Amino acid sequence: MNVKIKRTCAFFTFGCKVNQYETQLMREELLANGFVETEKRPAFLIVNGCTVTSRADKKCGSLLKNLSRKNPKAKIILTGCYAQNTKALKIKPEGVSCIIPQDQKTLVYRMIEREFGEILEDNNAAAHLPHEFYGPQNGISEFPSHNRAFVKIQDGCDNFCSYCIVPYMRGGPRSRELKEILSEAELLSKKGFKEIVLCGINLGAWGREFKEALEIGDLIKELNFLPGLKRLRLSSIELKHVNDSLIDKFSEDLKLCRHLHIPLQSGDSFILKKMNRDYSAQEYLDKLNLISSKIKDISFTTDIMVGFPGETDENFNNTLELVKNTGFTRIHVFTFSPRDGTPAARMDSQVDERIKKYRMLTLEDAAAQSSFTFRKKLLNKKLSVLFEKRENDYWCGYSDTYVYVKVRTNTGLSNTIKKVNVSSVSITDTMATVCEF
Repeated sequence: MNVKIKRTCAFFTFGCKVNQYETQLMREELLANGFVETEKRPAFLIVNGCTVTSRADKKCGSLLKNLSRKNPKAKIILTGCYAQNTKALKIKPEGVSCIIPQDQKTLVYRMIEREFGEILEDNNAAAHLPHEFYGPQNGISEFPSHNRAFVKIQDGCDNFCSYCIVPYMRGGPRSRELKEILSEAELLSKKGFKEIVLCGINLGAWGREFKEALEIGDLIKELNFLPGLKRLRLSSIELKHVNDSLIDKFSEDLKLCRHLHIPLQSGDSFILKKMNRDYSAQEYLDKLNLISSKIKDISFTTDIMVGFPGETDENFNNTLELVKNTGFTRIHVFTFSPRDGTPAARMDSQVDERIKKYRMLTLEDAAAQSSFTFRKKLLNKKLSVLFEKRENDYWCGYSDTYVYVKVRTNTGLSNTIKKVNVSSVSITDTMATVCEF
């Protein structure tokens, strides 16, 4: 006779904002169907993995081993891009009880019922209701431990950058319906979330496959009417999607945060072409200069890869020079990681790991200087900050321009938006800008 197992669960998430959103989607589906989330010996451990780099692979693999060792009786459910990749490679990580493909993760309850239904304990009345009554979920209603709620508006990508595995894991672009997004955003706003972050795998592609094509600017315009929403932020968006219509929205819509994260990847046009990016270094610079001329005090953050196959010292120095001329407030620097199945993994002239590390450290220094230069210009100026958490004697949060701010105060500031004055900045603390009321 099978021993019954409880409907208890815990979640572990790696990777992008989309993955974080999708974990919440899975959480709400399981909780609606009788599961209880707990840290005390959960029966099911759901791991939402990432495979964008070899480092992400190692982190996921290491966690799975630790979970299996520490929780030998638990059922480990693996999903996400990491699960999709292990499935493609015909690998089942040790200790994993069930792999849910990336495109089926929102059916997590149905998959668990199919695999383990016979031994599940009926510990909640909701467990007796038909699955269709509760899900799969069409959206989230909460975003625990966050003051800013992520809303996924699209999935998939067809850019096929030569280094990127994501299109093979998630497929082509698919957009959520406008009404569905508005309904979810309205609910989150009513729950008290003052800022919503729109996220997607290829964010700017939203709406283009609709019968009557839409652009992300159309969605922004509709979201701007939500009464409880104070701020709307875009996550990573490609350069080609920052068109005149979107730029105009920053001046038309007061709720849209003056911040754009536009991936650069390389500041060298030759390397950009090898990466299958559809712009040159000069085109990137020209677009940022145009945006800055139209949107006062806007800030830019970006991603830059070092050590792409064939990258010479000259190519890398061109990237350094572009960083010095752009004034990014923050740069995510990472090294090229060969992904099986991508063109870049098969390219000649792979860069030595020691050179990659040196270039990464050099670029990180340049990124710190760039951030410091930008933040120095903010001294004695006012910033509007959404405070999120307390760190020691400080309350911390982000300005609308995505500057991380800390204020020393005993007053509780969680989930409040306050105007503060910038009193000091430091190059050694690139994440924080000290302010006061």
